[in-house]
Amino acid sequence: MIVKVRAEDGPNLTIPIPTGLLCSRLTAGFSAKMMEQNGVHATPEQMVRFFRAARQYKRKHPDWVMVEVESSTGDYVYVKL
Repeated sequence: MIVKVRAEDGPNLTIPIPTGLLCSRLTAGFSAKMMEQNGVHATPEQMVRFFRAARQYKRKHPDWVMVEVESSTGDYVYVKL
């Protein structure tokens, strides 16, 4: 996963995140806990299945852009799976 942020008046960031690290069982447990705190019910097993599906989708479609937003002030956010 690649996250790029360009701010009009701030620093530009490019953050590469390994998909294997992002979609691990440990991350699934943390994300399920955070979702529960925000009122969304999801078990860690459900998150593991979701992350597995995301990894399979990345293998089939390696250049899929999840988010690409540009504001009127010139800020830009780009997230590629």
